[in-house]
Amino acid sequence: MKIVIGKEDLLEGLQRVFSVVPQKPTLPVLTNFLLRTSSGRLFVSGTDMDMSISTSLECGIEGEGAVTVNAKRFLSIIRELPEGSVTILFDNERVTVDFENGRSSMMGMSANDYPAVRDSVEGVTVALSGDDFFEMIDKTSFAVATERTRIALTGVYWRVSSDDMTMVATDGHRLSLTGRRVTVETDKVSEAIVPPKALNQTSRIFSGGPGLERVVFGNGVVLFDFGTTTIFSKLIEGPYPDFRQVIPAENTKKVYVSTEELEAAVRRVSVLSSSLTHQIRFSLTPGQLEVSTTNVDIGGEASETVGVRYDGESLLAGFNAVFLQEILRKIDTDEVLLELESPTSACLLKPVTKEEKGELLYLIMPLRLNE
Repeated sequence: MKIVIGKEDLLEGLQRVFSVVPQKPTLPVLTNFLLRTSSGRLFVSGTDMDMSISTSLECGIEGEGAVTVNAKRFLSIIRELPEGSVTILFDNERVTVDFENGRSSMMGMSANDYPAVRDSVEGVTVALSGDDFFEMIDKTSFAVATERTRIALTGVYWRVSSDDMTMVATDGHRLSLTGRRVTVETDKVSEAIVPPKALNQTSRIFSGGPGLERVVFGNGVVLFDFGTTTIFSKLIEGPYPDFRQVIPAENTKKVYVSTEELEAAVRRVSVLSSSLTHQIRFSLTPGQLEVSTTNVDIGGEASETVGVRYDGESLLAGFNAVFLQEILRKIDTDEVLLELESPTSACLLKPVTKEEKGELLYLIMPLRLNE
């Protein structure tokens, strides 16, 4: 079997797939690319058993077949090649790369040893368009749980209907929720808990140019179709908790503050916060918010005052600075609205904007203050 293909086209395809290749796999063959030729195209696939990425590349082919080859080494070989066309020869399990003035050769493994890579799913097909989907991923996926004590919380809850789309992520300490009014080609309501790795991979591929053509919700699986590239992922078993129940409906203290100034103050003050709790204090009074921390372990303390639009009662509350910074970095408006009630109730953060693109809110749970 022989393939002739441009170096840049091949490199782009390999890089698209490489991110799913596990570095410490349960099976040695999973560190490999699956290279397969069919119908005048080269198909490159990779999988970690929970998710797989496949991309097809147009090329010149003599004969058809399949082989697997170490992904990291093969990618490094192609990356270092000079510009121009590349000839790849498959002889049993040996893969040889011929290029101008040189040749590289390495042993692969039989394609029969590679897990089956799915590229189709039966289920509900949803046609998505525009950047809304990928902006929603960016606004929510960072808040998923990393501890596996509650499996459902390690994924992003995603609901799609014909006129709206909602994404939610929470780890029990913070919550991100975004919803958009969209026109989606579907006649059913689809719900799924999607691993953030799969969603982040779709964003990465989308940022590289290809548009998302459709999503297929299957039984325990989801397929993202970019035309020449597909991402297949297992879904996380539910049910997802009723997140609406934890969102306060009547926080009476409304605080308007510059997003940039608040994020900068939290960042500077948190340098001296506890490395375990990252606790900072909000001391709210009419017209100003003092951000402070005390660290008895190192004998350190810091405080900074930020001007706010607020004329209500005073309030003292504690929060995790790391979580707060992550949320503020996702709010891209000049002002942010903080909705608070008491030292023990959740704080809501919302962007202040004249344009109604849809629902976007963040929730952060308070920390108990020591003093």
